[in-house]
Amino acid sequence: MTSPIEITAAVQMLIDRVGSEYEYEIVPVQPGIATNGGRMISGWTVWLSEFICEAEPTEVWENEEGDLIAVNTPHVSVEKILFIPDDTINLEAKHIRVSVSNNPLVDHLIALADLKDFLLPYGTELEDGKVNFNTYTGNVYNHYDALFNNLLLFLSEGKKIGAKCYCGSMKPYSQCHGKNLPAAIEEDKKAVKKFNDALKEEEVVVQE
Repeated sequence: MTSPIEITAAVQMLIDRVGSEYEYEIVPVQPGIATNGGRMISGWTVWLSEFICEAEPTEVWENEEGDLIAVNTPHVSVEKILFIPDDTINLEAKHIRVSVSNNPLVDHLIALADLKDFLLPYGTELEDGKVNFNTYTGNVYNHYDALFNNLLLFLSEGKKIGAKCYCGSMKPYSQCHGKNLPAAIEEDKKAVKKFNDALKEEEVVVQE
């Protein structure tokens, strides 16, 4: 994964999807420098992988001279990031993703990534960066995380939606693990929300 400098069609599509009123900027990365004076600017860092271009909520530092500098260590070692200022978001906003391929399997990969983002607020982040979930939500997360990793490998092997499924069933992916996947994701989102809402209600009763 890297942060794109060239504005390709996919990157421009993502910029349009973000819809910020501000122009994107190429910002140097200097993690760990002193940030006395100036201010933090909210916005999106753009990341590009083989299949997905995505915008991640983040902040960069604007020094007293008006220069923007990425001071938070990014996911990968890069010297510059493509940053889209946006004062309408907060750091809890969900990632925005677009496909860089015409392979419909990437749409499923994005749906799985979006679901994992949806589940994260139901957990508690630990010091090592891992997230602790209740058992039900954790099982759902692990299930879809496995599907995501399997599909990513499937895509990396150049597979299309009609190829035999990665699970070895000999069925086409579209009739196996890919069958009704978007609908299943939506049902599990509803089930997770319902379960966690019920847990909150029980906690309120116990406290009373």
